[in-house]
Amino acid sequence: MHIQETSFGHVLALEPGDELIRSLIEFARHREVDAAVLAGLGSVKGTELGFYHLARQEYERHRFDEPLEACSLTGNIALLDGEPFPHVHGVFSRPDCTTIGGHVFEAVCAVTLEIAVYRTEGALVRGPVDYCNLKLLRLEDRP
Repeated sequence: MHIQETSFGHVLALEPGDELIRSLIEFARHREVDAAVLAGLGSVKGTELGFYHLARQEYERHRFDEPLEACSLTGNIALLDGEPFPHVHGVFSRPDCTTIGGHVFEAVCAVTLEIAVYRTEGALVRGPVDYCNLKLLRLEDRP
């Protein structure tokens, strides 16, 4: 993974074989990033995506071991139990340009993944909520 500092935060360029979520955690720990917004694109050779079923309170996971274009990666980095937690969703394209998408559990870089990390001041923190078993952003400005 290559990193360049920018006026808004950082740009990351992952290399073949780098895994997106692990790379984001490593980056956030090393650079002490407690709050950021992410945007990216590139290509993957394997990914695991999920869809959260509210009624079942669980993710349905799907594995795709094929080359895909990462058309859009978006998300954030927050703290969960004091550790960096990337929350990333993605839209991926097959060779025929049909798309799949969902919550990204894993995405292995094929050629490159280019991620803009827009840092913010302070920390974003995740915690439990009373309406599902997910740990969501606990923002200060809640009614």
